[in-house]
Amino acid sequence: MKFLQLFIFLFLALQLHIFASTVQPEILEVNTENTTINTFDKFEALVKVKADFENPYDPQHIDVSASITLPDASTINYPLFFLEGDSDNSTWGLRIAPRTSGEYTYTITVVTDEQSTTSTSFTFNATESENPGFLHTVDKNYNNLVFDNGDGFRGFGLNMGWEARNSENPKYTYDFWFDLLASHQINFVRTWLNVPWNLPIEWNKVGSDRYNDYNGVGYHPEGLARIEYMIDEAEKNDLYLMLAMDFHGALWVNNNDGWGNNVWKDHPYQQLAGCVNPNDFFTFEEARRLYKNRLRYIVARWGYSTSVGAIEFFNEVDNTIIYDGQNVNPADVVEWHDIMSKYLKSIDYHEHIVTTSISHNTVNGLFDVQELDLIQSHLYGSVGGMAQKIQELTNKHQKPYVVGEMGLDFMPPNNNDEAKWIKDLQKTMWLGMFEKTSIIPMTWWWENYEVWNAYDKFEFLAEFTEKMTTKSDSEIAELSLVNSEDLEGQGMVLRNRHGYAFIHGKGQRLRNITFQIDGLPRDEYTFYVYNAYTYEEKDRVDVTASNSGKFYIEINEINSNEDIVLYFENKRGDVTSIDDQFKNINWKLYPNPAQSKLNYAIEDMFNPANAQFFIYDMNGKLMQQSPLSKSESINIESLPKGVYVFKIVTDEREDHKVFIKQ
Repeated sequence: MKFLQLFIFLFLALQLHIFASTVQPEILEVNTENTTINTFDKFEALVKVKADFENPYDPQHIDVSASITLPDASTINYPLFFLEGDSDNSTWGLRIAPRTSGEYTYTITVVTDEQSTTSTSFTFNATESENPGFLHTVDKNYNNLVFDNGDGFRGFGLNMGWEARNSENPKYTYDFWFDLLASHQINFVRTWLNVPWNLPIEWNKVGSDRYNDYNGVGYHPEGLARIEYMIDEAEKNDLYLMLAMDFHGALWVNNNDGWGNNVWKDHPYQQLAGCVNPNDFFTFEEARRLYKNRLRYIVARWGYSTSVGAIEFFNEVDNTIIYDGQNVNPADVVEWHDIMSKYLKSIDYHEHIVTTSISHNTVNGLFDVQELDLIQSHLYGSVGGMAQKIQELTNKHQKPYVVGEMGLDFMPPNNNDEAKWIKDLQKTMWLGMFEKTSIIPMTWWWENYEVWNAYDKFEFLAEFTEKMTTKSDSEIAELSLVNSEDLEGQGMVLRNRHGYAFIHGKGQRLRNITFQIDGLPRDEYTFYVYNAYTYEEKDRVDVTASNSGKFYIEINEINSNEDIVLYFENKRGDVTSIDDQFKNINWKLYPNPAQSKLNYAIEDMFNPANAQFFIYDMNGKLMQQSPLSKSESINIESLPKGVYVFKIVTDEREDHKVFIKQ
C-alpha cells in the first residue's frame, strides 16, 4: 500500500512538473503613453509578462521581442529589454525611434522553453519633424558624417573616459561634464562603459566606490541605471556619444602599464563561459553568445537615442595581443569583429555607426572588416605625423578615419606644463580640422583642462568646425597654399564662396610676409587673420585675383611662437560683404574679445538718419539691430559665446568687423 501511495505521489509530481514546464507565457498588459510622436523621438511601450525564467537578461531563458511593420510595409524584429519583476509579473520595455513618418504596427511575442505567446496588434503614428536623426557614415565621404535627413555633421569634442570615483572628486559626474562641454560648444564625447569602475554591465566585481559589487543574476543593476542617466544627460545637452564598450585591460594577464589594469583574473566570462585564457574571449561560442546578448540589450534599451553616435567594440584591441602572456591570435580578433559587427548590424534598425580602435599597432585585416563603418587609432606625442597618419589609413582602407585619443603624452600631464599642453591641444585640433576626418582629433586628459580652466579654448575652434561642416566631400575643394621656406599650411574652400586656412611658421619671427594661394575662383575676397592660440584678430585684408588667377596675401607679422588662421569670404556672397559702391568707415570696436559689454566709436562724420548697426552670427543669422550713434556701449550678455560680425550701415557707407564673445 505504501509503495502504491509513493508511486501515485511521484506520478502526480511528475505530471505537475510537466504541466508547469509547458505552461504558455502570458502577456498581461501593453501600455504606452503616446500613440503619436515625432520622427526620431522615443516611442516606448511597457509590456507586463507572466512567464517562468531564471535569467531575464538571457534570451535563451526568455525572449521578448516585437515584430514591427514599418510605414513602407517592410517588417523588422526588434528586441525588448527586461526592466523589473519576477516570473509572476515582469515588466519589459519596447523603445524605438521611428525614422520615417507614417503608421507603425507591432505585436509582442514571448518565448520560453519552446513555448510562445503573441499579442494582438498595436499601432502608433510618427509625424515628420525637424530632428535630423541618427549619425551615419557615407561611402567615400571622409570629411563629415551625415544625419538621416542628409545634413552634415563633424564631431568636435574629446574623451570623457569615465566619472571620477567619489573618493577622488565627487563633482566629476556625467551631468557636470556634459553641462560643461555643451556650454563650450562641444558636440561629441567618447566614453567607456562596461569597465569595472565605470558603467559596469557584466562586471560583478567593481573598482569604484560609485558602485557596489553585484552577486545577483544577470547585469549589474546600478550600472544599467547609470547608463540610463548618462544617455539622458547627453540628450539634454545635444551631445553625441561614442560608446567604447570594452577596454584592453579586461583581457590583460599581467600589469602591463603599471596602473593595475590587468583584470582578466576577475573577468565574468571565466565563470559564465568557461574561458581560461584571453583568446577564449574571442573564440569560445558561449563567450560570443554572451557578448551578443549584451549588444542586444544595448540596442533594445538605448538604441532609440540619436545621442548614441557610435558603438565601439574595443578600446585599443591591439593591446590585448602584443604583450607577453596574452597569447591572443590576431586572426581570431579579426574574425570576432567580423561576427559581432554583422550581428549588430542585423539587429539595429537605427543603423548606428560601428567602430573599434587600436592604439598604434597594426592588426592585419581588422580595419578591412566590411561592417566596421569607421576606423580609429590613438596618437600620443608630437603632432607632426598626425596628418600623414590620417591620410595613410583613410586611403589604405577607404573608410573614415578618426584620431580617437591624442595628447602630448600618454602619461598624465604635469600641471606646471599647462601652457605647453593647451597649445599642443589647439594645434592638433587645428591640423585635424584641415584633414579629411569626420571627428576632429579627441584629447584624453579631460580633467586637467577643467583644472586649468581651459575649456574656453575649445569655443573658437568649435565655431570654425561648425562653419566648415558640409553635407558631402563634393562641396569641398582643396586650397593650395604655396609654402615658403618659412611657412607651411593647409586650407579648404567650401561651395566656392568661403574658405579657411591654417598657416604655421617654423619657429622664427617673420615680418611683412607675402604668400600665395591657388585654388579659389577668380573674384574678390576679404581675408580675416587670427592668432591660432589667442584668437585675436591680427589683420583684415581685401584681396583681388592677379591676372593669372593667383592670390597674394600680405601679413604684417607672425611671431616665433604663434601660428595663424585665415577665414575668407567671397565679397559678393554673404551678409557680411561690403558693397563696392561704399567706402569704408573710420571706426573702432572694442574690447575684442568682449564679455558683457561691447563698445563702438565712429570717428567719421555721418548722417544718423537711417543709420543702423547689426550683429550677425557666423551663419548669417541676425542677433541684434539698433539705430547707430556716434559711440555706444552695447549689452551683449545674452549672446552665446562665439564669433560674430558687427555691421554698421549709413545712407552712403557700410562696414563691418568680426568680434568674439567670451
